[in-house]
Amino acid sequence: MTRKKRTNGKFVIALDGKTASADPRENLERLARAARDSLSFGPELPFEAESWTIRQETANSRAATLWFTARADIAGRVGHDRMAEPFATFLKSIIRLRETVRPGGPQRHLALVDAARYLYLQLERRGYDPSRLETVDFQRAEMAAVREAEEAATRKSQETGKRRRRTLWTPFLVGQNLLRLATVVRDQHLSAASIDYAPRTLPPDYEELRTEQAPDADRLPSRAALDALPRIANEVQDPSDVCMMRTIALLHCAPWRIGELLSLPADCEVLVTPEGQSASFEDLESGKPVRYGLRYKPEKSPDGTPDTKWIPTAAIPLVRRALEDLRKHSAGSREIAAYMEQNPDRAWLPERFREQERLSIDDVAAILDRSRNAAYDWLHANGIPIRRMHVITRELKLSLSSNRHSFKASEKALNESVLSLLAKHAADEIEVDTLKGMVGVGDVHRWLRNKRVEVHEESVSRDDLERRILEINRLTTDFEWKLSECLFLFPKLFFWRERPFRSVVALLNNDQLRFFMTGEKDAEAEGRRKYGIFKRMGFTEPDGTDIHITSHMFRRWLATLALQREMSAEQVRIWLGHEHERGQGPYDVRTPVELAEEARQAIRSGLAKGAVAEIAAAKEPRDRDAFLESVVAAVHITPYGMCVRDWTFSPCARHGACVACEKHAIEKGQPAHRAEIARSLRENQILLDRAMAQAEEGQIGADKHAWHLYREVAVLEATLRVHDDPSIADGTLHQLDVPAVLAEAEREVQE
Repeated sequence: MTRKKRTNGKFVIALDGKTASADPRENLERLARAARDSLSFGPELPFEAESWTIRQETANSRAATLWFTARADIAGRVGHDRMAEPFATFLKSIIRLRETVRPGGPQRHLALVDAARYLYLQLERRGYDPSRLETVDFQRAEMAAVREAEEAATRKSQETGKRRRRTLWTPFLVGQNLLRLATVVRDQHLSAASIDYAPRTLPPDYEELRTEQAPDADRLPSRAALDALPRIANEVQDPSDVCMMRTIALLHCAPWRIGELLSLPADCEVLVTPEGQSASFEDLESGKPVRYGLRYKPEKSPDGTPDTKWIPTAAIPLVRRALEDLRKHSAGSREIAAYMEQNPDRAWLPERFREQERLSIDDVAAILDRSRNAAYDWLHANGIPIRRMHVITRELKLSLSSNRHSFKASEKALNESVLSLLAKHAADEIEVDTLKGMVGVGDVHRWLRNKRVEVHEESVSRDDLERRILEINRLTTDFEWKLSECLFLFPKLFFWRERPFRSVVALLNNDQLRFFMTGEKDAEAEGRRKYGIFKRMGFTEPDGTDIHITSHMFRRWLATLALQREMSAEQVRIWLGHEHERGQGPYDVRTPVELAEEARQAIRSGLAKGAVAEIAAAKEPRDRDAFLESVVAAVHITPYGMCVRDWTFSPCARHGACVACEKHAIEKGQPAHRAEIARSLRENQILLDRAMAQAEEGQIGADKHAWHLYREVAVLEATLRVHDDPSIADGTLHQLDVPAVLAEAEREVQE
């Protein structure tokens, strides 16, 4: 029995586990049958193949390949060791049924395959049989991922000579995907053993939080990059460089995901009054209050509905300049795409060639904007047949047969000989090279001119040429507007700094932008064409190393700037386009010292409650700052609020149990923190009920455990009351009087 089911964030499979057999091998077979019957990724999917090529359904749509191999090498090169059965079928089945339940892009499937490779190695001595999986296999797979990440960081440090901070993103993601696999194995009864796996690797956002920790170089653009980009933008002149720099300029103006930016329509500008009424550019230019935004397709929108990314007022001139240049250089490609959309069976060719039945090599060279030799190479590479230089057989016969009495004897004999050979040639035309062998003269072209026979040059069928050009063009999109309406539409090879192929148009993609910014590695680069824009223009980091940036760095950078400028977390969530109310941890890279200064400022301004705020208010102004800097020296974000303990001088006495800690402060009204408090309260209440029941049964130590949980529940309830208190302004830092809360809880127990 199969069924579809959608849940928020939970990994489900398109089978009902309640109908599973007691035999795990039968359940594996059932899983495989359901996967083979699924139509996910298309009915023509080669299920048994070593790899699947699938397309990502996002604004930055492109094909991706899932390789079902034992190991993946560095830089994406895949090894040749194919996964053994039955593990390969087990993994393929999970991926295809996962897509059935929740369609999406291939990135999540790629991550699942990466995690499965670590699990696959644990089954080597058990015949790669998923039915023999145990909890320890998942634990060892996660440990292998952590160990591999540490070894990679060590190697990188040795190669570069610079200390590299350990990153746990890869093992964290491996752990999360191993949990997904473990959940399927447990729920579908695919293993004879009971699977009880929980990943141990914490997200990097909560790792190595220390005072004055510098922002991770892999998360934010460096100061050298930010200083160089405006200078480069004003110096570049090549149209392809100009378009790339204007793209980067747009990344500065709003926290885009790169696929969202590259899907922008050319007509993307939205102008409304503060009341939401339509406004005009005249209103904007006259200085009237106007909201200015760009219409786009959110990548993670559940229904794909277009939305508007609102632009800060100071960034509007930069955005309009970027749009003007991008529209100018992409206008021709939009016209070409529009022609092919209106004429679905025709490729775009210059108008003078559109009605010709045959095209000469020179015509093809003009269409490709290449030399004759390059045109030949392109035709051969694309399998387009070339009709060789030829004459029409009927015309040649007529010329040789006319006025025979006027010919010299030798010429008459030659004509008769050629005519007898042509009698055996049934085709309507004959190639000049073939005729040369028949005639036996040195210059056959001169001989044909004397006979007044027209020589037809080499040519190709225009239909063949157009058919191939149409195959190369991809005219469909995954968003609401047509390809001809897209802003980032350019000719093929436009960004290779070569003469572009105008008849083939394509959207700018993230790989081209990445190459523009970083180029190839030095060891692989040959000539300046393979260098990134920073190296080409002579910009480096202060220590002489290459500048490295990615498109997503600007998104984090803008989110961090917004939080530093007192934009609320909810406002930042909306600006980033996050669907759910959750913390902006991955996008907030403010240091503990910067967060501490914001907390001190809140206390100074009266937007704080609690013991520290009361003591600070009672002190003289000259002593207040010194007191706050000593007490609130560093701040660390927690799932429930913020910790004001300076870990440099004293470690956490509660080992991360933040709820009932006197050093913990609440940011009133923060939705993600309130949701985590509510969740923790529900869990602790369940645990408290169980502990109370065990204490009544007389289990040793149960009463102490119940008392500990009672205290935790009391503090959680008090924290929740603060969040829900309408008399406390949102954003207020509230420090609970934990001893008072616990004392009140103890009195209630005694009564």
